[in-house]
Amino acid sequence: MGFLRKEVLKDVISEVFETMFFTDVDFEECAGPFEFGSETRLENGQGCVVLRMRISEKFARTITANFLGLDEAGAGEIAEEDLVDSLKEMANMVAGGCHARAGEPEWKLGIPEAWRSEAEKEDAGRDACALGFTFSGEPAGTAALEYLPVEFRC
Repeated sequence: MGFLRKEVLKDVISEVFETMFFTDVDFEECAGPFEFGSETRLENGQGCVVLRMRISEKFARTITANFLGLDEAGAGEIAEEDLVDSLKEMANMVAGGCHARAGEPEWKLGIPEAWRSEAEKEDAGRDACALGFTFSGEPAGTAALEYLPVEFRC
């Protein structure tokens, strides 16, 4: 599970935000509020790796506007359904990037989900690596990879 490292997660997140959302982020510890969450799983016979990301609404609007080719002035008018859809795409691309770097074909990429919520989604896993990121000097979100043994899989 060589992809369970901060360096890999940083590289993948940077690549996804730069190439698909036309946004550069800096990595540093940061705290919310992060109004949106997303999750994708990579599974094999022994367990799964959960990629969980929390994103501020302001950053979600910025990356969604960029992804849809809208100008920043229109970011406030984006429907919440479009925000959730772009966060699913983001989670899928980041998890897919981790999967590509794994070099282990037995890992299968799950279906991403995203939600709006003030509460952190709980799971029984242990963080393998976690990091925060900022955009334009403001807290933008967090990402964590957790390994869940087979007995904790949903």
